[in-house]
Amino acid sequence: MITQKIDSCSPFPHDFPYQEIYAERIPLLHIFRSAVADLYSNRGGKNYLSVSLRNFASLLLSSPNYFAVECGVYMGHSLIACAQIAKMYGLPIHFYGLDTFTGLPELSEIDKLYASQNVLKKSDLLFADTSINQVKNRVKEQKLSKYITLIPGLFRDTLNQLPDHKYFFVNIDCDLYEPHLECLEFFYPRIERGGIIFFDDYHSVEFTMARKAIDEFMEGRPEQLFHLRFGKEGTNHTKAFIVKY
Repeated sequence: MITQKIDSCSPFPHDFPYQEIYAERIPLLHIFRSAVADLYSNRGGKNYLSVSLRNFASLLLSSPNYFAVECGVYMGHSLIACAQIAKMYGLPIHFYGLDTFTGLPELSEIDKLYASQNVLKKSDLLFADTSINQVKNRVKEQKLSKYITLIPGLFRDTLNQLPDHKYFFVNIDCDLYEPHLECLEFFYPRIERGGIIFFDDYHSVEFTMARKAIDEFMEGRPEQLFHLRFGKEGTNHTKAFIVKY
């Protein structure tokens, strides 16, 4: 646990108490903060369990930029929340946000086998109530343009547009089977030692193809999945992540 709390400068566009739609993102923020702390720990710093983010910001500022990615941006709230943490503590982190910004792509045959009936009926409408201009405007309103680069398109076309960096944090929130595999195949060898890959949909009951893709990719690899739940048991209240060896 990092000693400093997120309180007076909430990264979400709402007031307390958290509504469920926003509470769902609390595990993501918690794990993102842990990933940031690991940057310090892995570079010879003190035990990060007793060090606040503000105390090691100066160390990171003397180093090159660090890089994080969100695959599946939708309206941008999670991406903006993480970037606000970086801005709050003056951390030299740059975020890339990948999405079609037009909704889910066409379901594959594997997706159709595993998706819920609700997804099958509405797949052409799901997550379509957004656009890259809307997300850009939200980023601009929060004064985060220098922290975030948005890249529109399908992952198979956009992943190779990313800079050839190591990444310390990747949030994969893309629902479907092939996109999960595409992201894992690209980022797994590019994650820094101690870096984190966060899976939003591993426990989803609507998009069970996400778990199938993740389990297939991770089979035989040394990392194990960690699971973090918020609140009572619910439809997608448990999130999963790995820490890269």
